[in-house]
Amino acid sequence: MRWIQAWEARVKMPPAMPSWLLKATAQGAISPLPGRDRLNYLLQKHLTGSMVLTEERFESKVEQCRRHVDNYRAARSSAGLPALALELGTGWYPIVPVGLALAGVERVVTIDVSPLLDLGRTREVLELYASQLRSGTLRLPEIAADRAQAVIAAARDPSPRDAPELLARLGIRVIVGDARTSGLPSGSVELLLSNNTLEHIPPEVLRGLMTEFARLAAPGAVMDHLVDMSDHYAHFDPSITEFNYLRYSHRTWRIFNNRLQYQNRLRLSDYRRLLEGAGFTPVAEEDERGAPEELRTVKLAPPFRRYAFEDLLVLRSWVTAIAPP
Repeated sequence: MRWIQAWEARVKMPPAMPSWLLKATAQGAISPLPGRDRLNYLLQKHLTGSMVLTEERFESKVEQCRRHVDNYRAARSSAGLPALALELGTGWYPIVPVGLALAGVERVVTIDVSPLLDLGRTREVLELYASQLRSGTLRLPEIAADRAQAVIAAARDPSPRDAPELLARLGIRVIVGDARTSGLPSGSVELLLSNNTLEHIPPEVLRGLMTEFARLAAPGAVMDHLVDMSDHYAHFDPSITEFNYLRYSHRTWRIFNNRLQYQNRLRLSDYRRLLEGAGFTPVAEEDERGAPEELRTVKLAPPFRRYAFEDLLVLRSWVTAIAPP
């Protein structure tokens, strides 16, 4: 890994925003290399700025956590909290699992196929939480006093050797591996959730995940997912719209689609079918739609001509579903 460290020390990225094609090319070149996750982190931190944990991004993730708790309670018609919550897609910053622990969820498991967490970024998250706890500005539905003290103490504790050890002190278990074989007991999870994760998983893998989630779900368990169905390259390249990738056939899209920025391009109706196929009943949905005039400028590739216009128009959705009682 020495060559990665040397590159990290010397890299000087231009301040100008690159095109989506440049990012796709760079990530495609990195994806087969050893240490690709760290290189991708540096690329996105220095080239696109998307990996910098600003206060605004932190608060946005805290809001997602609050929303999961609210949606769980609404689906269950109860003020209670899940005894065990499972987050799919830990990512680089464990903001949501720490927030769930602070809100009083007894046990939290977060799982990711890639080992993206590190001790430094985890401490950064805990320090932001500790700062808002001390100032009284943390926006969660409620805060468990013992967990708040644990977060403040953990943010100052220099002894943990790695991120999983540090998070374990807050009742959070970190799993790196394939969530289709989680190893968790059947019927043990009351809340299954994800944020901007499902859209990065191939359809055949998603079907396996839904099968595993059905096994893990306790009676009446809630599934709550924030799914971003927009072209993610448009998030940093204003020259394209969030519907841009609908113009490409599957064969052409494979040229741009790489394992570091994989996008399955599924639509909301596809996700509904996946949930229902696993035995979950959708009970709530909140959709964000794009501008119809922007979608009409896109010459749809054959795979997308079978979808209803309203289906293609949905860019993001909160989808809540419930398991059989």
